[in-house]
Amino acid sequence: MQQIDQDIIDLNFSWLFKARELAKSDHIKAAVVLGLDVGTTDRISQLSLEHLRGIAHSGLMLFQPRFHAGFWNELVDENENNSRAIQLQALLMASKEAANQ
Repeated sequence: MQQIDQDIIDLNFSWLFKARELAKSDHIKAAVVLGLDVGTTDRISQLSLEHLRGIAHSGLMLFQPRFHAGFWNELVDENENNSRAIQLQALLMASKEAANQ
């Protein structure tokens, strides 16, 4: 159980660190890629490493899949590894999501 907890902390920290770096370089892109609003990406961009570490230790996953189960089922059921089609579908879904914000 202890390794699972550490894995969650590591995943959280990695996600938060990447979110912070992306938000520092481009708030709009960060919002689309991360599925967050620009205000949140702005706040994340200003967090210190210590703050990121503290948040990462929440004990829960801080992010979740953003698309519906049907999309995930398509990815899992895909017999042929067609990464371009998957990327395009994900980008289209993200753009619809961003348009609704």
